Amino acid sequence: MRMEKFKAINNTQIFLLPPSVEEFVKDNHLARLVSEVVDRLDTSSIEKRYSCLGQKSYHPRLLLKLWIYGYATGILSGRKIAIMCETDTAYMYLASMYRPDFRTINDFRKDNSEFFEDCFKQVLQICRELGMGKVGLIAIDSTKIRANASVKKSVTKQTYEQWLAEVENQIKTLQQQADELNTNEDADLKEERGDELPKQLREKNQLREKIQGALNKIKSGDKRINLTDTDSQLIKCSGQKKPAYNCQGAVSEDGIIVAAYATNKANDKEQLQEVINQVETNVSEKIGVVLADSGYSSYENYQWLSEQGKAAYIPDQEEQASKERLADPYDRGHFVYDPVRNEYTCPTGKTLTYTRTVNSHTRKQYFNQFDGTACNECTVKGDCTTGAKRQIHQELREPLRDAMRQRLNSKEGKEIYKKRMNTVEHAWGNMKFNCRVVMFHLRGLKKVNSEFQLLAIGHNIKKISRKKTEKKKE
Repeated sequence: MRMEKFKAINNTQIFLLPPSVEEFVKDNHLARLVSEVVDRLDTSSIEKRYSCLGQKSYHPRLLLKLWIYGYATGILSGRKIAIMCETDTAYMYLASMYRPDFRTINDFRKDNSEFFEDCFKQVLQICRELGMGKVGLIAIDSTKIRANASVKKSVTKQTYEQWLAEVENQIKTLQQQADELNTNEDADLKEERGDELPKQLREKNQLREKIQGALNKIKSGDKRINLTDTDSQLIKCSGQKKPAYNCQGAVSEDGIIVAAYATNKANDKEQLQEVINQVETNVSEKIGVVLADSGYSSYENYQWLSEQGKAAYIPDQEEQASKERLADPYDRGHFVYDPVRNEYTCPTGKTLTYTRTVNSHTRKQYFNQFDGTACNECTVKGDCTTGAKRQIHQELREPLRDAMRQRLNSKEGKEIYKKRMNTVEHAWGNMKFNCRVVMFHLRGLKKVNSEFQLLAIGHNIKKISRKKTEKKKE
């Protein structure tokens, strides 16, 4: 008898018993965990929006499972998810063998932006119940993600006004052509009623409304607004300024994202307090230690952290520059301050005395000014200053900055600060490289924020999955 080398190929084989959807995925598959987590979530806030009239709708949990699993695995398109529901067993399992249309899938994400924020908090609570996401130490950082818009559509007020004038002229021309057509109504309009706007004119009117809306948002002449996504801002991404959003996050030591939101403000300094407040609101617990990079450093933040009694490790941007400037023998670092006499002594032994306290609204700083008393007699004045006399500005909150530097430069501080990169940077790497997130799919700050929440939910569920796997190995 001749032995066959290969297994038979037979696409017409009939199952003796119909397969169960439960057989489509392994017990330890991520799709199963997504399903279990979502089944625990309270979706009543969106369920009540549906009506009993007409055709039955897909349950919100089903669509939520598809989106969370998609964002956890790098499938961020409703069209791709719709295809996966026909070809991928994990999606078939999550969709209970239904095949929702891509419009239905996309509309669910677009229309439920507020719910995803609540969903993030509920998933975070599940993490906390599992002993994850503790906030004894958190690392804060931001990542810039491109908006769904072209940089060419980010223009100034003057450009928009010129563009609007051109569109107005084009509309007038099209309107004249439409009026000419109306004189020959019977011959030209045929089956149409006669009051429809020509397609070109409709499109120009829509463009005029978009341009006018962008102009209404521009207050200064040099500010740029993107016509495609008016909420986005030109932010530096990968070395280039592009329409983007500044996504903020706080991550616990075990890698759980405990706060996440998107903003269109590029400055991280303004976000530190908001991130910390969100963490403490989300977990109903006070943060122990805060780690952040120099982008979050400011006297205002140091003062706030001190008032809140929080231990923080945030290097300031001036420290490295000040070390480099010490090569100059007349750098401020070589001037010695006497707190008792409230005066400075310069490298040549001359005195700088206190003259006034200045409130700088533009820099949000408060500083004491010290002026040299014998600069005109000094032989090295030209090397020390180009002004009439040497001045030193001492920020009133410099002791807070100096205490932060001392904390960071200590042996213990260096070990603690090393944890920052191993926590928050890992989360951004997972999103950008594993999930291939290079650009948001939705437009507008509110919808972009909900999309970022979905990314954070997917990340946290994968962390739960990893913990379950590690426990089984023990």
